[in-house]
Amino acid sequence: MKEQFYYQATQCLCSSLSLEVALQNYYEYVKQYLPIDGIFLNIYRPEHADIQFLAHVNEQQAVALDKQVKISAEMEQVLQQNDRPAIRIINDIHLDKVTSFVAPQVIPEIGSVILLRMISDNTHLGVVGFYAKQAGQFKPLHADLIEPHKDTFSLITAFNLRGRNLLKANQVLSQENDNLKRAMFSPDGVVGADGGLKKVMVQVDAIAALNTSVLMLGETGCGKEVIANAIHAKSNRADKPFIKVNCGAIPETLLDSELFGYEKGAFTGAETRKAGYFEQANGGTIFLDEIGELPLSAQVRLLRVLQNSSITRVGGHENVDLNIRVIAATHRNLQAMVHEKTFREDLWYRLSVFPIEIPALRQRRSDIPLLVQYFIETLAAKFNLEQLPRVMPEQLAMLNNYNWPGNVRELINVLERAIIQKPMGPLSFDLLQAQPDENTTIKTGQTIVVDPSYASDKLVPLDTMIGKYISHAMRITGGKLYGPAGAAELLDINPNTLKSKMKKLGLC
Repeated sequence: MKEQFYYQATQCLCSSLSLEVALQNYYEYVKQYLPIDGIFLNIYRPEHADIQFLAHVNEQQAVALDKQVKISAEMEQVLQQNDRPAIRIINDIHLDKVTSFVAPQVIPEIGSVILLRMISDNTHLGVVGFYAKQAGQFKPLHADLIEPHKDTFSLITAFNLRGRNLLKANQVLSQENDNLKRAMFSPDGVVGADGGLKKVMVQVDAIAALNTSVLMLGETGCGKEVIANAIHAKSNRADKPFIKVNCGAIPETLLDSELFGYEKGAFTGAETRKAGYFEQANGGTIFLDEIGELPLSAQVRLLRVLQNSSITRVGGHENVDLNIRVIAATHRNLQAMVHEKTFREDLWYRLSVFPIEIPALRQRRSDIPLLVQYFIETLAAKFNLEQLPRVMPEQLAMLNNYNWPGNVRELINVLERAIIQKPMGPLSFDLLQAQPDENTTIKTGQTIVVDPSYASDKLVPLDTMIGKYISHAMRITGGKLYGPAGAAELLDINPNTLKSKMKKLGLC
């Protein structure tokens, strides 16, 4: 009889991908053998210190649930005991502290219950509760009948949770998409298009429909890529490729093969033909970020491409004609580099047909509240927050008054750090330190001269001064070492070299 019962009950549990439907089919069968008025299923969530009810079935209904019941630390200790029996009969729920607190919040009329534990990887997952309204309804033979079902219940519950997570992920993606659209504040897709970037957007509108090369100038992190995207989106190439190339991230030995591609057999490892970035961008736009980082040898080859509108793959002989629009960007002073013979003058003239200066964030402080709202919505979706964390007026004022040496990129980092520290809000930015006066701000391309004549005769060891300067750089970048607006970039040093020097000086 037990074998037949197990087989039929398992068939019912596996009859539907819907947890409540499967549970209802199971209930209709097992109630013929057990004196039950219903079944519930819940899971224990230690990360939230609660128990979440997933489904409930009785004579009237079968429903999926999403009810969370907070529990005390003492109750959590009970649930985390590995020696708890796999199945328990509680003929008076008042005799069990956890059950008497949790179950009546969903099923007020419960009197007695059999609790079947679900275990996954030796971890208590939750319970299936077979309950009766009256006390004293269950006997050991009832528990013996349903105990073999614990593995099946664990499996279908795990699948149901996975399905709910996927659905929730889709909802989050949809919500994120809505948030992004709502937070744009502008049909151009640029936050601040009607504020601090209004003059920039006038230039974007003037140049977008043309095929003229554009050179964007501005400090690191001020949003040059965003403007490049806007130019491409407004152009007649909008449905064609937009290829971004970080010129400073490609080793000089790989520049030709990465930019122009290569033929099969051009060098060891070239097993197939590969299209370079320029060829990938054909018909569309190529965005050459950090163009000032290109070595002189590469500048010569780039100039030839711009003049001839064609490339030759490494190891090839045939020209590949190109129809692309070039947008270049740099935080360096290219005119000063031309004077210093580190950037070719003819390439400078070719690129700077239409220069656009992107203002630093401190030069468009009116956009800060919009950017804060936009990035909070974006980050809330990223971290799957149920509600947007608040920013109190005094904290927003602190953001407005900060000097933002890392510009918009630093603002994103500051907001993300604040949300990680306090996801429910209100957000705090007390770690931001006061910046120097606006008049002492170092602008892009300026040369800084440290005058030793202002030092006294009492000198400190050179390593001490270097250590203090590195610490200062790490402080103003918020501890960021690598990448754009990182300490290595500001100090114009290889990140790995800087890391080694910091270890030597005991700074990390």
